[in-house]
Order: sequence, then C-alpha cells, then structure tokens
Amino acid sequence: MATSMGPVTAPKQLRFGVILKSLTNQYWQQIERGVETAAQRYGVQVTVQAASSESSPTQQLTIAQTMVGQRYDAYLVSPESVSNLTPALQSMQQQGVPIINVDDARVNATTFVGPDHELDGTEAAQYIAQRLPQGGDVAQIEGQAGSSAAILRIQGFKEGIARYRNLKLVASVPGNWDEATAYSDTQELLRKDPNLKAIYANNDTMAVGVAKAVADAGLKGKIIIVGTDGIPQALDDIRSGLMSATVTPLPYYEGYWGVEAAVRLLAGQHVPDWIVAPAQLITADNISQFFNSNNEVRTDLYL
Repeated sequence: MATSMGPVTAPKQLRFGVILKSLTNQYWQQIERGVETAAQRYGVQVTVQAASSESSPTQQLTIAQTMVGQRYDAYLVSPESVSNLTPALQSMQQQGVPIINVDDARVNATTFVGPDHELDGTEAAQYIAQRLPQGGDVAQIEGQAGSSAAILRIQGFKEGIARYRNLKLVASVPGNWDEATAYSDTQELLRKDPNLKAIYANNDTMAVGVAKAVADAGLKGKIIIVGTDGIPQALDDIRSGLMSATVTPLPYYEGYWGVEAAVRLLAGQHVPDWIVAPAQLITADNISQFFNSNNEVRTDLYL
C-alpha cells in the first residue's frame, strides 16, 4: 500500500476496535503485534479483544456487540465463522465506518486483509511433491470443522496432491487446531501406514504435535512435515529438523496492514477489496530471510 498509494496521515485521533479469534494461538498474537505496531505508527488508539478459544463463536459475538456499543471509528474483525458475527457486522455497517476483515472467514466487510488459504494447501502439496520425486503415501491433519481457513486449506492440499500421480493421499483426519489431537492422530496414522512419507497439518499448532509424535516414534527426519502459519514454535522445529516447512502469510503484516487500510479509508483513499498476504514457504534454507534468531519476523520486508 505504501508503494502504490503513497504516505498517509491519520485525519484525527482515531479509535479502532479489534476482535480477533483467540489470543491463545501464537498466530493471532503475531497479528495483535502488527496491529499495535501500526497503531503506534499512525497514532491510533486500539482496543484488542478475542474469544477464549477458536471454537467460541458465541463468546466472540458478545465481545463484538459490546464493542459496537462503544462506537469506534473502524473495526478489525477475524470471525470464527462466516456467520457468527453477522448481527454485530450489521450494526457496524449501520454506523457507516470501515470494517477490515483480517484473515480467516471472509465476511461482508469494506476490505479483506489476508491470504488465499487454498493456496496455503497447494503450496504445501507442491513442496511435498518436490521432496518426494519417487512418490509415496501422504496424509493431512485438518483444522476446525466449519472454519473457512480449514475448508480452503483442505481443498487446496487435496487438489494439489491430486496433480501428482505418484502421490497418494491415504488419510485426511480432523485435528481441530489442537496440538494434542494432532499428536494422537499422527500416532494412529503411523500405526496404520508405516510407509507414510509426508504429513501436512492445516496449522502450525497441529504441526508441532505431528512433529512430536514422529520424533517419539524414532522417525525424525524420515517423514516430511509441513504446517501453516509461521508461529515461533514451528520455526524452532524447522531449525532443529523436527519439521520440514511451514507456509505463512506472515501474520504480523496482516495486523499492520489491517490498521493501515482503515487509516487510509478514513483519510478518503480508495483501498482495494482484497489486500493479499503472500503465502511464503519457510524452510531451513530461507528462514533467516524472514525471521531473526528469536523467531521475530523481519519488520522491513514490506514496509
């Protein structure tokens, strides 16, 4: 945005209400960090709240409705589903203020800032295909049922694997964004198919669980493990060889761009309907290009 639209100054002292899915996941913590950095840059006051978990849609709606009653200048929302925030979104629209949809479920908002989640799954499939030129059995650990991100990543991975005749998707099982569930899922997958060559998890929290199960089975480095998100724990696992790769839209920038988009809209600028967060494939070979040794994203990549 800065390159194509030039500099911008907040037109007045602004207040933004930010409703995230949950702050228990490092991914959403990175989005919060980007929000707060941009808020400081533009002199915006932000209030960030989130549900207690990524499976608490009613609680998230209650939070959003409370925020609507406080009448912010703009709202940044990361809905848990395409419909759980509908009543609050309708009230926001009636207030006539910008609504920035940050990541995950696509809803009726002014602008969407986030990745092409289907591409996340496709990138993972392409990476696995490159690492397995002789082919083999692969599996997928799925995210929360009903989550837009999970639905699209599942679809992208399945379609991606289907392009390679020598790769066989032998299982696609629910992991519910949960590390412990993914751990037990992986134990069962390994028991059923000792020839398994690769596993893709729809997020890094689950990928960390997959990596633990694979290591506990004495198979570290023998099974390709790919996650999605780019959380610090997964980056540690990539550095140590427990995981092979992760596909990440760099959530820090999603949060930053969400605030910037709202500021530009309130300054009277035209902002595209979709600001695409790129799907970056992170491996041990390129991790230092995107993250420092403390697994903090490099903040000069796009800004």
